[in-house]
Amino acid sequence: MDKIHIIIPVFTGWNETKVCLDALRASTYRDLEIIVVYHGVEDEIKKALETHYPEARCVVGPPSLWWAGATNLGIRTALSNGARHIMLLNHDCYLDPDTIGRLLAHAYQVGQAIVAPIQKDSLTKQVTAVTAGTCFLLGFPTLVFPWKEKDLKTPQLLRTRLVLGGRGALIPVSVFERVGLFDEINLPSYYSDHDFYLRCRQRGVPLLIATDCVVSIDNTRTTLAARAGELTLREFLITLRVPRSHRNLRDLTHLFKFHHPIRGLYHTGVALNLLRYCVIYACKRFRSRLSSLSIPSSPSHPIR
Repeated sequence: MDKIHIIIPVFTGWNETKVCLDALRASTYRDLEIIVVYHGVEDEIKKALETHYPEARCVVGPPSLWWAGATNLGIRTALSNGARHIMLLNHDCYLDPDTIGRLLAHAYQVGQAIVAPIQKDSLTKQVTAVTAGTCFLLGFPTLVFPWKEKDLKTPQLLRTRLVLGGRGALIPVSVFERVGLFDEINLPSYYSDHDFYLRCRQRGVPLLIATDCVVSIDNTRTTLAARAGELTLREFLITLRVPRSHRNLRDLTHLFKFHHPIRGLYHTGVALNLLRYCVIYACKRFRSRLSSLSIPSSPSHPIR
């Protein structure tokens, strides 16, 4: 059996990182090379990694790497160590003990393909994503397709048009040799994973979801744009330009430019995405204001 090189980019979030690494310690598959790429500014995290998780190799990079650059640094490190299979794992994603072994068994079965687990919420334990896709023509960079519980009870491999993020995806090294790494220049923070998986599909690399493998996602530290109803107008406008927001127009524009089915009209896809986000924000803000106004005030005298 092969050694699995696991790439975990960490900028901040020590509590989540600990849970992630503890889950890997509990894995029934033991031949692991854990590469934590730390690109933050808190020396305490780096020291804590070295003290409490000596089995994990800590590679340090500058904060300017963002997610794509940090992930690429980890991949290059794994490649220099002779890796054959690389797993991408965000620091707030927690694998079930038998997930790695099962993913590798599927990988041997299907050959040159990317195999990823189904995703559950770490708090509710509810399935949040199985297969996914896109519809750039209508402004959707991500579409999570519906699933049936009965389909998840029988172990199987499902074809997907898109793998969602660095959440336990197992990738043969030959795929990186064929497709390249993540685009850290044009898509440094968000959507470089989308771009990578879409390029894989264009090159004929199958994208598969293993229904008997689970990764739990901690969604408690979401991006600012994910809480649209709580944003002031100023904060809403900030989400359109800062890299840490998945709604930032720079990354969105590059993604649509690269993958819109009608290349000359990619701006229409960006505009539709922005329009939908504005409508969602306006509706949630209106609902929030309406809710606050409808709360009855306490009577000044007790009702008899």
